[in-house]
Amino acid sequence: MIRAVLLLSAVLLAACGAPAAGGTPAPDITGEWELAEGTADGAALPLPPGRGATLQLEDGSAGGTSFCNHYSATYRLDGTAVAFEGIGGTEMGCEPDVMAAESAYLTALGAVGTAAVEGEVLMLTGDRVELRFTPVAPVPDSPLAGTRWVLDTLLEGETASSTLGEPAVLLLDPDRTASGSTGCRSVTGTWLVENGTLLIDDLLAEGGPCPADVERQHAQVTAVLGSGPQVEIREDRLTLTGPDGLGLVYRAA
Repeated sequence: MIRAVLLLSAVLLAACGAPAAGGTPAPDITGEWELAEGTADGAALPLPPGRGATLQLEDGSAGGTSFCNHYSATYRLDGTAVAFEGIGGTEMGCEPDVMAAESAYLTALGAVGTAAVEGEVLMLTGDRVELRFTPVAPVPDSPLAGTRWVLDTLLEGETASSTLGEPAVLLLDPDRTASGSTGCRSVTGTWLVENGTLLIDDLLAEGGPCPADVERQHAQVTAVLGSGPQVEIREDRLTLTGPDGLGLVYRAA
């Protein structure tokens, strides 16, 4: 009788330390990944030159770039089963081929059902869908001072739009001189950062009349720069956010 009890205890202990029957350990998919290639319904997903799609995964939150826009979603990982839900993003307009690639990628992402990590490759597969990602190499944060920042996106609350006119740049020199452009006019001033806020004094814009659509961009750029925006730098991206919800996203040249 004692021997039977001991055997039963051993079986229970072994069961507690083993995965459930049929269970498969979940792969470690956290991190930032870049789409290398993909297929949907037997056709290769388009990869527009000079554009990319990324996927950042952490604690059930997903997001990244989708060739044109930035997107976000949630994901559930149960063993090797994965599901992406609530995929949505910004609404910038790009060239038709870029928009077609974005739509194909996000549709494929919403259709995957299985995740696997093979070496340094993340594979997401589903019914007639396969997405292959490689790790995004870490990029050190660009310094605020001395970097040539080029305006990439205009923000208004949750709405993002692309830039217009000539390239709009921002240069914050180590000697505290600020200079740049808005897409149609040049700007100058002096700057400092205080408690995470960019303060530009004596902001002066010079130049002739602008087309109406570029004039609106000029007004937003000067409004944000003059509002004491909050500064956030992540890798090669600088985001300036004003107290009224208007913002500017720059990329390091």
